[in-house]
Amino acid sequence: MQTFPVSHLSKTNSELIKRFIKDVGLPFNLGPEALGIKPSQFMQWMAGYDIFIDRPQLTNLSQYLSLNEDCIVDGTYDKKLVRKRLFESSEALPEKYSQNQFSYVRSSAHIVKYLTLTRGQHFSDQLLRSLNISPLIYANIDNKISINYFVDLLDALAKTDLSQTEIDSLAGMLFLGIEGTSLGDRFKKACNYYECYEVLAQNITLFDSNFEYTFELEKSQVLIRSKFQFDKHYQEKWSLEKILRLERYRHLLSGWYPFLSKLTPVVPKHTVQAFSNRIEASYLIKFNELPATKPVGFQAGSSLHFL
Repeated sequence: MQTFPVSHLSKTNSELIKRFIKDVGLPFNLGPEALGIKPSQFMQWMAGYDIFIDRPQLTNLSQYLSLNEDCIVDGTYDKKLVRKRLFESSEALPEKYSQNQFSYVRSSAHIVKYLTLTRGQHFSDQLLRSLNISPLIYANIDNKISINYFVDLLDALAKTDLSQTEIDSLAGMLFLGIEGTSLGDRFKKACNYYECYEVLAQNITLFDSNFEYTFELEKSQVLIRSKFQFDKHYQEKWSLEKILRLERYRHLLSGWYPFLSKLTPVVPKHTVQAFSNRIEASYLIKFNELPATKPVGFQAGSSLHFL
């Protein structure tokens, strides 16, 4: 079973948890529930009695607030975020994910559902909490979030026990996130590749508006061009590794949309150009060529240039 790094607890750490509770202003009437202990134990502990708070209580507290366990112990938590979750909404986002919210969580809902089906609810919830995200954010797939979250999610997945092949296959699980929705029904009604990508062109902004898209749709092919302007996310300085990981996923995803229309996925011809202020990519999909049974990898028909 996959585990996530957590600081070792000691009696000193127990005092750090107490300091955390006092610092964020956790109401004492919520303390017992947050730690998973009896009210009498909580009050005795807060009064200085020798009530030892161990790993189970830390885990309970982190789950209660949807926080990474380490940040509670080492003091790196976002106090404003914690107080928003206590007094406003349990779904409040960390600052880096609440700025420039040009994505909808439906763009990653399939990933979380897949992880829940294959690794269990605890695994997927724990992964989200490692990013200080509440699992409840997916209760409404119309919730907005920054693309920084998707980038960090892919990065976190790369550090789990998922193989690269399994991570690549996540692009083909998009149906898990939109099945039973009006958007999913639109794709199901498409009878051929042209109609499928026509649905995509008409509804691309339901996934995100981080990228500027153009669709050159013909009966025999579609050429999708995307442009990502860095000034939309000036706060973040992404590493080349993260950019490549994101573009790898987007390349595979562009060929999996036909699967939503019960058509065989294709392998797009793919090019990427990275400039100092933007990334431009193109995805060429020819409908009259025999499609592959599934996208076979990022390298097929793709190239990357830096300018």
